[in-house]
Amino acid sequence: MKVMKNAFFTALATVISFFGIKKIANSTHKIKKIGHRGAAGYCPENTFPSYDRALEMGADYLEIDVQLSKDGKLVVIHDTLVDRTSDHKGKVSDYTFDELKKMDAGSWFSPKFRGARIPSFEEVLDAYADRVGLLVELKKPSLYPGIEDLIAKELKKRNLHLKGKDHIIVQSFETESIKKFHELLPEVPVGILINYPPDKIEIKEIAKYASYVNPKWTVVNKRVINLIHSNGMKAVSWTVRSKREAEKLKHYPLDGIVADYLDLIE
Repeated sequence: MKVMKNAFFTALATVISFFGIKKIANSTHKIKKIGHRGAAGYCPENTFPSYDRALEMGADYLEIDVQLSKDGKLVVIHDTLVDRTSDHKGKVSDYTFDELKKMDAGSWFSPKFRGARIPSFEEVLDAYADRVGLLVELKKPSLYPGIEDLIAKELKKRNLHLKGKDHIIVQSFETESIKKFHELLPEVPVGILINYPPDKIEIKEIAKYASYVNPKWTVVNKRVINLIHSNGMKAVSWTVRSKREAEKLKHYPLDGIVADYLDLIE
């Protein structure tokens, strides 16, 4: 009987130890919190109030969108039109930066943000690059020939390409643009955005130059994440806007989650 008791307690200790170790192992996997256009659920996107709020909420990264103004200035705005997020209408590329920065980019969201403006890429780098990671998305780069060179130049000017630990990540849906940027500045990790389930051949091709494949939350599953990780890349999913979406993603070993509401991914 004594032998049986000892065997029982030994087995019990083994089970407790196994699950305890498993729990610790899981707890060491930290999913990066990435503020979508800052804190887009609480503030007008891609503005300084939005970035500041994201930092207050504990963001590990700010996700920002970059395009070119009429006079070739790198500007941070998501849409190719200014209609939705400002008090003007028309293409971003039809306005000079001086004209863009005079627009009200806050009132559309709430009167209390009246006067918030469209920032330049340089301003965002100077204000935040030493305080938080940046996930930089090239929006429709095929519309802006040379945008990759300009972004690489601004990062090199500040030695941000040498900061390491994936402090700056550049991503886009357009593979040719990302390949070009990688050739210009190989020290900065790059990623491809996808909104469909990838296949093995495609992933292997992307892995030749990219460090990330970043899937939309709707296509995240075990197979997709395993496929990305098994090819030596990381996976950042986008964009969480509800508790349901956040709960789904928490079941997968993602490297980061992009969210409008960072408090959903605590």
